[in-house]
Amino acid sequence: MAPRSAHELVEAAFGLYRRYPLLYFILAAGVIVPYEVIVLATTGAGPFAYGSLAFGLSSLLSLIEFALISPLVSALHVHAVEAIAEGREPRLAPIARQGLRVLPVVAAATIISVLGIALGLFLLIVPGVILWLRWYVVAQAAAIEHEGWLPALRRSRQLTKGHYRHVIVFAIYVGLITTLPTVLVGLAFGHRTTTVASFLVAVLLNVLTWSFGALAAGLFYFDLRARLPAASARAAPELAHPRGGSSAVSHSWDPDAYEDQDRPKGWYVDPDAPTKMRFWGLGDPPGWGATTRTPRKIRRAWGEARGDEDASGETGDEPRDWGYFG
Repeated sequence: MAPRSAHELVEAAFGLYRRYPLLYFILAAGVIVPYEVIVLATTGAGPFAYGSLAFGLSSLLSLIEFALISPLVSALHVHAVEAIAEGREPRLAPIARQGLRVLPVVAAATIISVLGIALGLFLLIVPGVILWLRWYVVAQAAAIEHEGWLPALRRSRQLTKGHYRHVIVFAIYVGLITTLPTVLVGLAFGHRTTTVASFLVAVLLNVLTWSFGALAAGLFYFDLRARLPAASARAAPELAHPRGGSSAVSHSWDPDAYEDQDRPKGWYVDPDAPTKMRFWGLGDPPGWGATTRTPRKIRRAWGEARGDEDASGETGDEPRDWGYFG
């Protein structure tokens, strides 16, 4: 995926939605519809009548939405985008399993980021805005890279660094597309009581807007990844995929598998310290550059290929063909 403007990303999101409308609708509806039904059964209020609820109950619902509902919708949609980016047909069942599996770390990363942003806004406003820009794709990073909530915060900061204007323009685009319909329809249906019609309209609107927002954010995450300089000393290694993809460049993670003159540019596991990786290809002639922490998937693959239990935490008899995804 090549870098695109905010306008092009929004167009691409609409294009993907038209291509797989049922997939994205079901991914969002499977999360949002049960939630809204439970809220209606316990409070008697639909989405357009949340304003009539007590402050404490309304705050609790907001907490559930940003700590559980939004992270799960984001995780599901970014995995669907990942499948398409790798040239695979997105399938509902595998994507659902992936989203549920990473939900704890995505929820943790989202909660920490929202709390940090809220604290920054409360203290001096500007720090909160800066943190919002830095952590704009934290949910997507947590879902795809499987490194934990703290590395997801760092990864989002790395991806957005130097692209704050791009983040702002994209957020305005998506915010208008997802918010304006809700506001306009809410003016027509919003009231203190919930009818069947208002509930159905509100749920349908929530499914469509949340789904589109999550899909667009998934595309934006991959757009930011595509903007990382290939030979940047600050660029982190991407996660390995056992079968690669259309953008995969195959090479071994083992630096000893090559002579210096033949070694492909990229990240390699340090044999003396498998928890670290080194970047090869900086300078002319090329040499070793930056170091970074080895992602768990890569460290596990490294250990399995060597049959080294200490390096991976588990053993494997047959080495796997892992590629460099970037």
